[in-house]
Amino acid sequence: MTGAGLTSLATAPRKSLVTYVEDVLRQALIEGRLKPGTRLVTRDLAEQLGMSITPVREALVRFVASGVLTAEPSQSFRVPKLDGDQYCEICEVRKSVEGLAAANSALRISPEELATMEGLLARYLAAKAAADPHLALTLNKEFRFALYQAAQMPTLLAVIEMLWLKAGPGFNYLYDGDNAAITEHGNYDDLLKALRAREPEAARQAIEHAIDDGAKSVLKAIARRDAAGVA
Repeated sequence: MTGAGLTSLATAPRKSLVTYVEDVLRQALIEGRLKPGTRLVTRDLAEQLGMSITPVREALVRFVASGVLTAEPSQSFRVPKLDGDQYCEICEVRKSVEGLAAANSALRISPEELATMEGLLARYLAAKAAADPHLALTLNKEFRFALYQAAQMPTLLAVIEMLWLKAGPGFNYLYDGDNAAITEHGNYDDLLKALRAREPEAARQAIEHAIDDGAKSVLKAIARRDAAGVA
């Protein structure tokens, strides 16, 4: 397996091994720790996780069935490389569903959940300042999903997670080339202000703006990649 997104993994706990592998891959994809084009070799991944090939292969095949990964010869799989049009489409859908979640969260979020989000934002900004991209991406995901969970809409949350599985690898481009520092999210300050004031439309707009700002940086990196003819 190539790519550093799954290094230093602990061995599986006492739970379904297939489910464990799915959880590991899901988090790596959503957090942007697996770059577009990353090749996943079944045997290598099994060795890293300290288990047999069978549960690893089954988990990878499940992601292929959902369109998150593609299958290749020699028991290997790959993280798809989205083109600009595909990424734009995903972002448009994300704005609709994540905006809906943000609006509902503005009406339902508890003081404890809001405090958790404030703490996550502080840690996220600290990770950015320390130039720790993997930690920043992880904390960004935790911040956003704390928001979406506060909406108390499990079906909507599942849709958002699937969209992040497809879009997440592109988040790596936020640290690519000229985008060495992840996009600034002043929108998050607007979001927290809207949540405190219980203003659904303002919360929706803050998330839509955050998605648009991130997409601009990702699309620039995709354009540079395509212009350079990177495979």
